Amino acid sequence: MDQPVFFAILLGIGGVSFVSGVLAYRGKYVAWLALKSFFPGWPGLAGLYIGAAILSGAGAAVVLQAMPEGNVVRALLGLLLIFTMIAGAIIGIIGMFWLPRFMLPQWVKDTIDEIRRGEDPLSQALRPGGSLYGRLGNPDAGPAPTSPADQGPRTPENGDGREGPR
Repeated sequence: MDQPVFFAILLGIGGVSFVSGVLAYRGKYVAWLALKSFFPGWPGLAGLYIGAAILSGAGAAVVLQAMPEGNVVRALLGLLLIFTMIAGAIIGIIGMFWLPRFMLPQWVKDTIDEIRRGEDPLSQALRPGGSLYGRLGNPDAGPAPTSPADQGPRTPENGDGREGPR
């Protein structure tokens, strides 16, 4: 390579993106979920494909430069790596904005289903009787109760342990 520093940086970025994408798919790395507020898609999962594109592009450069011209293996391996680079880049860029359900890992599918059913902790707190019900967007509602004693006794009528009008 003529530019070893650039190549090393490229390998570093590609490697970090690829490994973080693998960890995101396995559910071991979930800090990328904070990026969901900036991107409508799945940026952490897209890192797998973007990393694969960067690494296969770097691999194609090495193969095409290191192997002698006219070699069939060089041509086939170069084509395979370039195809992988293009496919990974396209899927990675689209993945920043949207991924079809079949490309999502099971833990993401389960979380989406849990949110749709209203079984996640935030949905439970926002539903009538929950600790945040009527408080978000209503400055006159006062602070949320901080302990079970502030909520009052549990009664079968309201089911949440608070008495009074809703």
